[in-house]
Amino acid sequence: MRKVLFGAVAAVVAAAIWFVMSLSSGKGEAAAEPSGVSAAETMRLPHIGLQQAGFDPARLAYVDEAVMRSIDSGDAPGAVLCIVRRGGIAYLRAYGNRQVLPSTAAMSEDTVFDLASLTKVVATNTAAMQLVEQGRLRLGDRVDRYIAGFEGWCNPDNKRDTTHIRIIDLMTHTSGLPAYARPETVAAEYPDLCFPDRDATMEYIAHCPRQSPPREEYRYSCLNYVTLQHIVERVSGESLDSYAAEHIFRPLGMTDTGYLPDAGLAARCAPTVVDRDEGLLCGVVQDPLARRLCGGVSGNAGLFSTAEDLAVFVEMMLSGGEHCGVRILSPLAVKAVATVPRGFEQFGRTLGWESYAGYTTTAGDLLSPSAYGHTGFTGTSIVIDPQLDLGIVLLANRVHPSSTGSVARMRSEVANAVAGAIEEL
Repeated sequence: MRKVLFGAVAAVVAAAIWFVMSLSSGKGEAAAEPSGVSAAETMRLPHIGLQQAGFDPARLAYVDEAVMRSIDSGDAPGAVLCIVRRGGIAYLRAYGNRQVLPSTAAMSEDTVFDLASLTKVVATNTAAMQLVEQGRLRLGDRVDRYIAGFEGWCNPDNKRDTTHIRIIDLMTHTSGLPAYARPETVAAEYPDLCFPDRDATMEYIAHCPRQSPPREEYRYSCLNYVTLQHIVERVSGESLDSYAAEHIFRPLGMTDTGYLPDAGLAARCAPTVVDRDEGLLCGVVQDPLARRLCGGVSGNAGLFSTAEDLAVFVEMMLSGGEHCGVRILSPLAVKAVATVPRGFEQFGRTLGWESYAGYTTTAGDLLSPSAYGHTGFTGTSIVIDPQLDLGIVLLANRVHPSSTGSVARMRSEVANAVAGAIEEL
């Protein structure tokens, strides 16, 4: 079916457009097309019929009920759902409101969301895997190879007995690093510095107390991905925001995706919390570590995007790392990302993602064992099921206007309703 939807001719044309785009002005700006269609628009997924995507339209209506139950219960003011299957967008719908303070604004399909921890997999992890497949990085490399003085686990009874932290430990959240670093805690360690200060933040992480030896416990940690960000930047010679834009988002035509949204994108953002000092955050990352310590560009959070942009990313992953003739990851890199590494089965984490059999119910109860996904604190989530050729992007701003809502049940119910509506495997 993919070959029907995206034939060889379309792939060649898209690849040619991207080649021309990458040569112009050094910034990836597309040359004018005779048809008036931009290169980015050619990368957009087509909207296909539900039956063409193998869904029963009547049964898929249950997803609307699941989302609205959550909104009516006060879990989130609104949401956007996008379902990807068979090379196209089968379903795209906005629900509720994107804003309730200081005034009410309806949710729209093109609303820009603070992705929170989806940043880890969409930007940081993808960048790291590109460097791995280029032979510039190894999963088994020690972190102190790239960050001088980065400490491992030291046996308190024998200071010479050290277990070093490796890149694979960062990706699988088995490094032993603490889960988080509060801005006030880090600032207190460096009273003479003015934050945000990324270098000081990294120095703090390099030496803060370890909670356990590497590869002995699973502990989800934002510090893992701040560290991975610095490794990506050291190896590539580019800041993470520039690297991701140049090597991931721009090639895929994801024009609404990036760090530090400009005024145009910020105007379409779903606001998040009301900060005591900064007021209503809109177009500014909610995560305090990313905002106050790292200046908005961080490996753990800070990315903004839309449902349709993320649909392109999901389709790239479903298609073995390629979309419309543009390759972002190799097929084997995608397979590695979707698989729990050998020796890490007990932790239920792939290289960056949550596995179906892991610690989450995001994928619901009916998707295949090959499903993997990730969530974000603000209410965002992605589920990818290669076996079913299915992607579910569910974006909600559950932290607006306060962080009291929970969309965990909604995610699971939506996944079940989507799976239950599939009539053609």
